[in-house]
Amino acid sequence: MSVGFQLIEKKFDVVIIGAGILGVCIGYLLSRTFEGKILVLERESAPAVHTSSRNTGVIHRPFYIDPDKKKLSAESAQKSYFLWLELARKFGLPWNPVGTLEIATTEEDVKALDRYEKWATSNGMKPDEFAIMDDLDLRNYDDRLNGYGAILSKTDASVSFGNFTRKIMDLALEEGIQFIPDFTVKRIDEDGSTVNIAGVLGGESIQITADFLFNVAGGESLRLAHQLGLARKYAVLHFRGDYWTLGDSFKIAIRHNLYSVPRHKKFPFLDPHLIIRHDGSMEIGPNAALVSGPYAYGKHVSGLSLAGKIFERPVYPKFKLISNPEFISLVRSEWKSSHSKEHMATRVRQFLPSLEDTHLGGRGISGIRNSLVDNNGFVAEAVIEKGQNSIHILNYNSPGATGAPAFAAYVIKLASSSGFMNLDKRKADSDHGVWAGLSVD
Repeated sequence: MSVGFQLIEKKFDVVIIGAGILGVCIGYLLSRTFEGKILVLERESAPAVHTSSRNTGVIHRPFYIDPDKKKLSAESAQKSYFLWLELARKFGLPWNPVGTLEIATTEEDVKALDRYEKWATSNGMKPDEFAIMDDLDLRNYDDRLNGYGAILSKTDASVSFGNFTRKIMDLALEEGIQFIPDFTVKRIDEDGSTVNIAGVLGGESIQITADFLFNVAGGESLRLAHQLGLARKYAVLHFRGDYWTLGDSFKIAIRHNLYSVPRHKKFPFLDPHLIIRHDGSMEIGPNAALVSGPYAYGKHVSGLSLAGKIFERPVYPKFKLISNPEFISLVRSEWKSSHSKEHMATRVRQFLPSLEDTHLGGRGISGIRNSLVDNNGFVAEAVIEKGQNSIHILNYNSPGATGAPAFAAYVIKLASSSGFMNLDKRKADSDHGVWAGLSVD
């Protein structure tokens, strides 16, 4: 990937803050259809350094997404599956179609399987792409598994979203966008028809202007939106998810990703699961340890730094959560899973009884989930806020990477249809290259 490390021009038609998977998809789709100067800014030295590379790597089919409550996420995941498959085939990127088995570990969870069957169909999955199992079916399928039933999503695939993001960036650069890494955005403001971006590049203070801004800065996006007086009712909490590697002695005959039906619907705590990654390696996790910021990958987090995060405005949504006994109990349990193999193995044994803590190896990948909260608790769906000449993507979590191409097209359409962005400066789309059929009109 070749990038320009010197910022010569300071005025652009469109600036995108954040070279994660969604920001890069927005940049690429614009580069194919918009005749204007497009700039992507990234605080790190390369795209996809954070969440876009620090995730499960699973392309999820939308069997578990309620189409009434999370319609946009469900549609984006369904459409994007085929777009990612096209990219992988065209450029020889790893695609491991391992499938996902989600297990009901209690009798109550069987009701969730009934919902999943309906949601899978409503979200566009074909009948031969999934299967519902009762307890006898599950035991016959794999006698090492324990549960009251399961759903098998046969077409879930394991990939490297980091590799996907870097390939899309390469394609966007070929189309003429500019990419500036190592640029730290300090402040944004809107002045009439202009967006001003103040930042630091190579120790030098830089001022950039744009006709339109996409704020896709991940864990920093809410901070930037607050600078424009937007999304003031939201606060953000950061949770680090840690994985343990699975030793070779336990890998034999494991065919699918193994999940359990989530128990805590009000909180974004992922019940532990076993992941087969694109290269065949396996990991077990995650926990969801409360940390102080979007880059807190270290295992030690000071109470002082956490307290500072809690007292950032707005304070009330966070205080409401930390006064909830169930939430505090979960936080403590999640910390144990981060530091204790035995605690993590105990949680997994509810559906994989033969797993021992000795089967777990060293540390796997750690990633940060940035979760919005308001006075009603955790916000489930992605949040899109509009400024005068800007759009801000907040709370873009799972299945965020899965749905990124279609979601990017939706965001561009929103900018255009809302009058924020003039797409009259269009290139003639030549219907060549990857995703030629994905419209942004």
